[in-house]
Amino acid sequence: MQNTSTAWKEAQEQTIVPESFVELSYRVGDPAAQLDVTATDNGSEPFANTAQIVDELEKTYEKYATFEQDIWILDGTMKLLPDVVTQDMGFVSSELCNESGVFERPPVITLSFTQIHTTLTPGVTIQWTEAFGEHATAFAVTAYNGATVVATKTVTNNDKVLSVVEMDLENYNKIEIEILEWCYPYHRARIEEILVGAVQLFTKSDLLAFEHGQSVDLLSAELPKSHITFSLHNVEGEWNPNNPQGLWRYLLERQEIVVRYGYKIGNSIEWIKSGTFYMSEWDTPSNGIYASFTARDLLEFMQGKFEVTTTTLNLFDLATQALTQSELPVTKEGQNRWYIDSSLSAIAVTLPEDFDFTCAEVVQLCANAACCVFYQDRNGILRIEPLADVLTDYVISKHVSYANAEYEIGKELKAVDVNEGMGTATNSATGEVQLVENPLIQNIGVANDVAEWIKDCLKNRKTLSGEFRADPRLDALDKVTVENKYATTPVFITNIKYSYGGAFRGEYEGRVATP
Repeated sequence: MQNTSTAWKEAQEQTIVPESFVELSYRVGDPAAQLDVTATDNGSEPFANTAQIVDELEKTYEKYATFEQDIWILDGTMKLLPDVVTQDMGFVSSELCNESGVFERPPVITLSFTQIHTTLTPGVTIQWTEAFGEHATAFAVTAYNGATVVATKTVTNNDKVLSVVEMDLENYNKIEIEILEWCYPYHRARIEEILVGAVQLFTKSDLLAFEHGQSVDLLSAELPKSHITFSLHNVEGEWNPNNPQGLWRYLLERQEIVVRYGYKIGNSIEWIKSGTFYMSEWDTPSNGIYASFTARDLLEFMQGKFEVTTTTLNLFDLATQALTQSELPVTKEGQNRWYIDSSLSAIAVTLPEDFDFTCAEVVQLCANAACCVFYQDRNGILRIEPLADVLTDYVISKHVSYANAEYEIGKELKAVDVNEGMGTATNSATGEVQLVENPLIQNIGVANDVAEWIKDCLKNRKTLSGEFRADPRLDALDKVTVENKYATTPVFITNIKYSYGGAFRGEYEGRVATP
């Protein structure tokens, strides 16, 4: 469940909800180049930190008084620099521009790479300084392969704090950004962030269609799924594969897309995360007026065969090996994109000779053997942990439902049988037996624990499904309250789908929680 303000929740209870928003941030380029780059300069202030402008970590920039023209502490709009600078500063030039904004000795930022990058990349994106609201009005970007210029572009009359410099970059190992002119006289040049690639921002006015789906098995008997599909205007042919200058040239699998949802609360927009996804497939018809795209979760990276390196270990180490072998992208902070509950360390296993699974399947089997759920959260982190049995404040009420929730009642559960009798749990005298096969369940104690866990989940035969006016803070695995004509029922959500066409519409399915 995504955290929101009280005002957000109250707005969802109204007959007409406030204006809603969807925003997709898609970096078109080569992620490998960003991981390889380092930034240096030809002159900066002692408090500056040029290296951090390319590290992709989350940053918070503030306005500090540096005694340039009109940048004074006395007006109360900025802070004094501390004696020891630990704050984010980015690049701050030692040179000041003159009365015309021109630098006598232009500041130069050099982006260096350890290898030649051959993937076609559509340029660079420069965040000048949002904290100060300033920007370069003229600058040049030049890419090199050794001493040879492979691409160059000079920008004049720039009036944007965020500059997307579109140019074909290919076979390069160095990029120089030369700042020629600043927007205010007697000021230093500042840069907060540089990305190798062009950032494309798609809002609801750009989207012809949008869907977001999540599916998680409460017993980790199936792999989780999280994906988005969306369609964009293609009237101008920018996604047309026959257009030699089109954006389609830069499409690569596994490029990152970050999505967020918002509502207008008062005079501002409150945003929540939708998730982090990776480009998987696209369809750009030559004669079509739209282009459609699909992006999926981190399991796209985990389809390779697991390579056994150690036969005797515990489930925590086994899951870690599978995730490590998948070479998942790291977070902006440089951290691994997974969390494994420490309880998996207590279960030792010996891998059989015929242990033949993908990396994703290995992690799923580990989760199942440890009585855990396996899913990707909206921060883009894969998680293996026990299900949180906490009733949230989310209510799918009759007020927001398009029809009464549909009940489906499964067959009576007689018993659970794990690995052909290694572990059992009896539920009733009649019904069907749930069979479980997992090569990582290898002793009677673990087998009985898994059998009891599965019995407790499946003994309530009821599932609920329906369509409703969605509040998009709801996630799969959340325990919510569902109202229908006859009852108010606690339900674990197992499937959720949002569609957006100017407003959010949802479809859900879940298992009724056992009393």
